Amino acid sequence: MAVTYHFILRTDKQRADSRAPIYLRITQNRKSRQLSTSEWIKPKHWHKDKEVVRRSHATYKAINTLLNNKRNKAKRIQADLDTYNKCSAKAIQQRLKKEQTGDFFDLADTYLEELKQDQSHYTHKNAKVAIGKVEAFEGSRSLPLNYIDTDYLERFERFLSNDYGNAPNTINKNFTAIRNIIKKALKNHLIAVNPLINFEGAKRAKAKEKTKLSIKQIHALEALELDKGSNLWHARNYFMFSFYSGGIRFGDVCCLKWSEIKDGQIVYRMNKNKKVLRFDLNEHQQEILDAYAVNRKPDGFIFNLLNNHKDYSDAAYLRKRISSNNAKVNKWLKRLAKMVNPPIEGISFHVARHSYAQHAVSEKGLRIVELRQALRHSSIETTEQYLKGLDDELANKAMKKVF
Repeated sequence: MAVTYHFILRTDKQRADSRAPIYLRITQNRKSRQLSTSEWIKPKHWHKDKEVVRRSHATYKAINTLLNNKRNKAKRIQADLDTYNKCSAKAIQQRLKKEQTGDFFDLADTYLEELKQDQSHYTHKNAKVAIGKVEAFEGSRSLPLNYIDTDYLERFERFLSNDYGNAPNTINKNFTAIRNIIKKALKNHLIAVNPLINFEGAKRAKAKEKTKLSIKQIHALEALELDKGSNLWHARNYFMFSFYSGGIRFGDVCCLKWSEIKDGQIVYRMNKNKKVLRFDLNEHQQEILDAYAVNRKPDGFIFNLLNNHKDYSDAAYLRKRISSNNAKVNKWLKRLAKMVNPPIEGISFHVARHSYAQHAVSEKGLRIVELRQALRHSSIETTEQYLKGLDDELANKAMKKVF
């Protein structure tokens, strides 16, 4: 059905100086939306029937020209939306409302704030980096959303590759933030067509084989004679506790408290996805816990990675401390890896998680659906991709066990 446009004076919003705002009312299918024109006049200067400002107003020509331009702009937006069968009073209103501020960076700032409110710190950090690269590409913080098309995205991808030297996976990570911002623009009717539809770039490279340790290498690390209480001794304990706990992440090891050890079980909430994890303690875990029990405090941290006397209620500060400690532990693990024969290449704390997955499936015959639960993946597809990065043959073996 046809869309109608009418200007109205909202006397219900009259100010103390008697001026009232002029609104554009957009109607389609008996559904109306209103939008302020940002123009204010006294009721005596408004011609209700003709929907124009009377000659009695000092700047009536300028205001009437502005109103006419606003109506024409609405009609152009209507025609654009009609092309993609997305026309509605709400869509036209939203496009008009954001036309002046319908800028990529305005929406990007909103997106970053939402991530901050959700405490999605890792995603926030990556998005901030990606948005910074868009700003470098533009040379300013001004980018109308309707300028972003397939050609623009392809040029930006080349910019990331040539000027920043970014690898395919890094480029893909940068585009994750851009895709999410474009989705917000579509949802808010700021653009009528998705510029990503015909964009075939920014794809991840084929997953490299992940470093993982065999059970023989695990035992070799355990057999090393280390000074109790040394950095190397602690680093090995952290790594082994993760391995024997189903590959729990470093941040979770940092935050584990004695109060989360109950009746022979560990019950804690994961930092990454907030899922509650519960499992029985095994003898390997218990042996490591016993080594730290001498300094046990009811609500204290189990491992000496975080300070019991500091406040970690600020999530950003907590993530910073975890990241700093992770770097230190990785450095100590690399020293440990050189002490075994033959030396272990490419070790890091996260390798404990890879090693658990490898051992669970290849040595213990754990089914892929069981591994998904152990790793607390959100979907079976994530587990399949995880195994694929470990070993193609291992992934095939796991799939055959399920199907």
